[in-house]
Amino acid sequence: MPISTSSFGDERDSRYSEYDQEEMFEQETLAFPGMTPDLAETLLKRLGGGVAEKGKLLEGVGWRAVITPTADGVSVEFDAHDELLDDLVRRFEDMADREL
Repeated sequence: MPISTSSFGDERDSRYSEYDQEEMFEQETLAFPGMTPDLAETLLKRLGGGVAEKGKLLEGVGWRAVITPTADGVSVEFDAHDELLDDLVRRFEDMADREL
């Protein structure tokens, strides 16, 4: 769970447990030429991600993203609940288009 997500320490923690069932997760990796790891991290934070590993891994409710530097930018591997993946990728791409 990301550090930005609160934990109540009671039954409310399992309210969204369906988003923790990894068998319902799908992956998609996208390349973003010209993007820096810092910018990718900033955009993922705007989507509600919390930093689990600086410059590399962010996690949100029902998703996580791994940032990997490439020769010309970064690739971002999205691992998200199947109901969230398309929207998450679309919103990230929209923000990336505005920033690059």
